[in-house]
Amino acid sequence: MAWQRRLAILVATIVLLGLVVGPASRPVAAQTDDFPIFDTHLHFSQDAWGLFSAQDILALMDQAGVYRALVSSTPDDGTLQLYALDPNRIIPILRPYRTRADMSTWTRDGSVVSYVEERLAKGIYRGIGEFHLYTGESSFVAPRRFADLSAELDLFLHAHTDATGVAELLALRSDAKILWAHAGMGASPATIDALLARSPHLWVELALRTDVAPGGRLDPEWAALFAKYPDRFMIGTDTWVPSRWPQLPRLMADVRTWLRQLPRDLADRIASGNAEALFNR
Repeated sequence: MAWQRRLAILVATIVLLGLVVGPASRPVAAQTDDFPIFDTHLHFSQDAWGLFSAQDILALMDQAGVYRALVSSTPDDGTLQLYALDPNRIIPILRPYRTRADMSTWTRDGSVVSYVEERLAKGIYRGIGEFHLYTGESSFVAPRRFADLSAELDLFLHAHTDATGVAELLALRSDAKILWAHAGMGASPATIDALLARSPHLWVELALRTDVAPGGRLDPEWAALFAKYPDRFMIGTDTWVPSRWPQLPRLMADVRTWLRQLPRDLADRIASGNAEALFNR
């Protein structure tokens, strides 16, 4: 809603002023020395451009100990601004939304397919997404073509969808690669387990999944799932509104709290190793 976006921008502005006024007003820096993070879910979209420069974004990533990230934006220009500053650090993912209006229509829109194919010709993108996909939409023109592009060009589809939606997307092509945003948001560890067992081409990022470690204590079901699939999970944040950017150091400090409760090798894989294996060229 418009009022929610205005409130988010106001909060982000207040926090940003706190970052630049002086040391006394700055948030405590996260301890970043133990687990450098490869974040697989960041956006630098148009509503953030008036609040943060591309240099500001990289500085916030520094504070949070995020040394590399998958970035997509609405429109794509935000991602390209960051990529131009540091192409080794920013891994571009192409969002199919030219404007926010595309969010509700992209699956049926052939012009979105043309737009994506034209942009992919730049040769810099490692995937398509993050896109929002509802149950029953995978059979439409754009998702079908994106599954083909994933297989043909070795691209990841970063899909924000539920368990049924991701199963439908996986069914389009067995060789398409899916990065499941938010671990399905509300999907249980048991549901995620079943889907990972079904497809070797499904990976999971954990943006907004506070149930992984409620109150900072790692949930035993999640811990068991990480141990069962040590190469399939990654960290994500989702800066879906501008106010999420100044929160990045605190959010990553929370992530490191539960990472420290895992065996070191497994924690390193989730923090960065799995993403490095998949996305670092």
